[in-house]
Amino acid sequence: MNIVKDKVAELKGIPTREALMEQLENEVLEVTFLKINGDKRIMTCTLKDDIKPKATKLDKNNSAEIYRFNDFNIVEFTTKANALDYDSMDSLKNATDKPLIIINEAMQFSAGVNLSYTMNFAKKEDFKSIEKFVRYFQETCKHLKYSKYPVISAPSGLALGGGFEVLCQSNFVVSHTNIVVGLVETIVGLIPAGGGCKEMLWRWSQTEEAKNDPDYAPLKVFDIIGYAKTATSAIEAEPLKYLKPEDKKIMSRNSLLSISKEILEKNKEFSPPTECKFKLSGKPLKEKMIKLLEKLYNDKVILDHGIEVGKELANVLSGGETSVDKELNEDDLYKLELNAFMKLIESQKTQERIKHTLATGKPLIN
Repeated sequence: MNIVKDKVAELKGIPTREALMEQLENEVLEVTFLKINGDKRIMTCTLKDDIKPKATKLDKNNSAEIYRFNDFNIVEFTTKANALDYDSMDSLKNATDKPLIIINEAMQFSAGVNLSYTMNFAKKEDFKSIEKFVRYFQETCKHLKYSKYPVISAPSGLALGGGFEVLCQSNFVVSHTNIVVGLVETIVGLIPAGGGCKEMLWRWSQTEEAKNDPDYAPLKVFDIIGYAKTATSAIEAEPLKYLKPEDKKIMSRNSLLSISKEILEKNKEFSPPTECKFKLSGKPLKEKMIKLLEKLYNDKVILDHGIEVGKELANVLSGGETSVDKELNEDDLYKLELNAFMKLIESQKTQERIKHTLATGKPLIN
């Protein structure tokens, strides 16, 4: 059979499998092909040890693969658009027995939580299973952030919704400059529930403006998440605080892994971060946010369900039943995110948004 394949390759003027494998082990190759719609796509491929080292062991499930090396692990998502589900979380959690790099050979880091997976439960009104998954997602993200060993996310392409929540709760980020990043859940009638609201609140609360105004950070995050703002490059991501100044921004996609390994080498004495604490204004802040929503509604920028989604987001970002002199921890924010998410996923209008987006790839404004 191999003789026939080699002869066909020779007649077509293309390298044999053996010749191609040898080239890939010694070089970085660019493969150009045409997609069905006529677009040209270029993929970079290699098997060079310094770029793609050989794992000592491979563990995999339906959604991700864990490449185990002597000194670190790599998790690579394997679903369509690297959408996240229960198996994805299992792999992340099971890979933190060593320093971890989350990186993908595919074009996307992760387009977020698998909405089809979520809707399969919603159709059966099995909301307990959805809640169980969201809790596990939160638990996994918190585990990544406070793991004994450092966790690095090395994104390229899409890092949206839940994909961003994994990224922003990693200890280090090595980002390709070609990245699209953001929290886009409000488009489908949901709010970020894997720690995205919490992490964005924390990042904006560290600004000089927030030190003088306790409502500054929540109102900024309300604007960013409410409008589902995305950054289409690493440069755009930093002002929105989707990326931090200390996050590495790399022009060459081929360098993401080697730079991630350098960071691990420099952080052998790693200590997990201190848990975040929040002081939020509660009801007065929520009322400010609702006034902003009512103006948008009166101006017909948002419709009936848009205002309901906005109110749930406002409740999370204002701290719910709290006051500015009360300290909240990360678990308090996770709980607020979960409660808001569950209220919205049980709503028929949110389900209509999700169904429409899955069917058409476009948002439904209702």
